[in-house]
Amino acid sequence: MASEGETSAAATEAAWAQAAARGSRESFGHLVRRHEAGLQRYLAALVGSREEAEELAQEALLRAWSRIDRYDARWRFSTWLYTLARRLAVSRGRRRVLPGSRVELESLGQTQDPRGALARREEREGLWRLAERVLGLEQRDALWLFYAEGLNAEEIGRIQGRRPGTVRVALHRARATLAEHLDPASVEECPARGALGRWDGSLPAPVLEGGAS
Repeated sequence: MASEGETSAAATEAAWAQAAARGSRESFGHLVRRHEAGLQRYLAALVGSREEAEELAQEALLRAWSRIDRYDARWRFSTWLYTLARRLAVSRGRRRVLPGSRVELESLGQTQDPRGALARREEREGLWRLAERVLGLEQRDALWLFYAEGLNAEEIGRIQGRRPGTVRVALHRARATLAEHLDPASVEECPARGALGRWDGSLPAPVLEGGAS
């Protein structure tokens, strides 16, 4: 269930989108400023190149502006925007693999301790490299949207064109597969046990959250 803050943010974005549909560039500018950085991170994860991600993000935002009247306020604006961006990447043949070290993952967590930050970043990159080796593309895509972008299964399903239940199964199987390839002892000692972010209570957490599956 969405928090009060998330509900308020979604309502604000829906109002901006409605104003943009009436021609307000200022309102659309608010949406761009709120989502551009996250959109570029997602696309960089999807295509493996920051330069291509920036180009695709600009194309996606321009497409969103030209089609803003089609936005359905029943969904979060980010869900609609990411759907446009993903389809654009696929149509351009740029959808490859989620990267490991090629795209930095500081956005998944920050700290004032530089040594701890470095250890956590290395662990996150290691987890994504593992995901690249042992998971299918759809599973990696779902993991990124869930943990890095904070989308729920229904929103991910809308982006991927899949049922929410199918997304939940994919997430569960992906985490189980990752758990099979991780050393529980090393995970227990790791300073970044939460490197993949939050765990949804409806989706059992795997070993990499500290041993519970």
